[in-house]
Amino acid sequence: MTANSISPTCYSILHTESSLGWGGQEMRILLEAQALRQRGHRLALAGDPRGELFSRFRQAGFPVFPLLFNGWRNLGAFLTLRRLLQEQRVEILNTHSSLDSWVGTLAWQTLRKRPLLVRTRHLSTPVQQTWPTRWLYQRPAAVITTSQAIKELLAQRVGLPESRLFSIPTGVSLEEFSPRPKNPEPLASLDIPANAFIFGTVAVLRSWKGHLYLLEGIKNLIAAGQPVYLLVVGEGPYRPVIEEKIKELGLQERVRLVGHQEGVAGWLALMDAFVLASYAHEGVSQALLQALAMGKPVAATRIGGTPEVITPGETGLLAPPRDAPALARAMQTLLENPEMGKKLGSQGRELVAARFSLEQMAAAVEGVYDKFFGGGG
Repeated sequence: MTANSISPTCYSILHTESSLGWGGQEMRILLEAQALRQRGHRLALAGDPRGELFSRFRQAGFPVFPLLFNGWRNLGAFLTLRRLLQEQRVEILNTHSSLDSWVGTLAWQTLRKRPLLVRTRHLSTPVQQTWPTRWLYQRPAAVITTSQAIKELLAQRVGLPESRLFSIPTGVSLEEFSPRPKNPEPLASLDIPANAFIFGTVAVLRSWKGHLYLLEGIKNLIAAGQPVYLLVVGEGPYRPVIEEKIKELGLQERVRLVGHQEGVAGWLALMDAFVLASYAHEGVSQALLQALAMGKPVAATRIGGTPEVITPGETGLLAPPRDAPALARAMQTLLENPEMGKKLGSQGRELVAARFSLEQMAAAVEGVYDKFFGGGG
């Protein structure tokens, strides 16, 4: 099935999610639901009403069903979800996090007439090699991952066959994330000189996103006399640690923490180069693909699914994780070689257009559903 073709079958799809946060995983679920709705399918979410994804699904006009998770609440979630699967005539149940996957799979298991069960694994965190974990991953007809690296990890650790594993990275809107000039107004409000070279990153502020190593890298460049600034877009529990590190390194004048931003494309446009410093858990970073779609040169760490996107010297530069000097050298290369950066950015956008559009993601997910729906495949 090509990216431009639409399945003749309209599915009733119920996603489950127990997460309360708002990061790449939750963004992927919403983007996928919106893309599949445009292709004619019926989408809904059964999730924790305390979570950000629940409210965003509702705001986007999707049916939402509250499930409370954790401890004794899981029994209520199990009973509610079991009833929903029957009453809503769900054809495809797609689970995501560990907790909702357990509740969802157990509810599914008790039904005589079962929907197609699909699991999506978003992170490259190693899964446990225990019989309960194997059981959980072997129930779904198909498991979708957000990178080839995660797919290979699951094959090794839980013994899933290739025929039931599918790597489908998150797609990017090529219209929303297109090359554009910098807007001088936010630069002025951030007190960043118009001619400054701005490195930037977009990520939830978590330890494994590697912000501390990125700060060390910026410090190295400044110590070498480079007129650089760092723009950090995102919010999260690690913010106090990052703020303390900024003070420790004396970077208050060169680093801007702007918190969570809805219009990410406008902030990416301000960056002369994008940096992804993660040292664990990455699939294929959505922010990385968005930066490439906007033609930004990239310096990233060799972790998770990132090497599936960044080919050194072609679509960006790679450094080992947790290695601030090596990351600084990659950043300095982009700083000192603007023509190389321009070429890398152009080739990066070509890559995203060829392999990572929203339409390609939706068609690939739809293809998995088509393959297994009705017990086929």
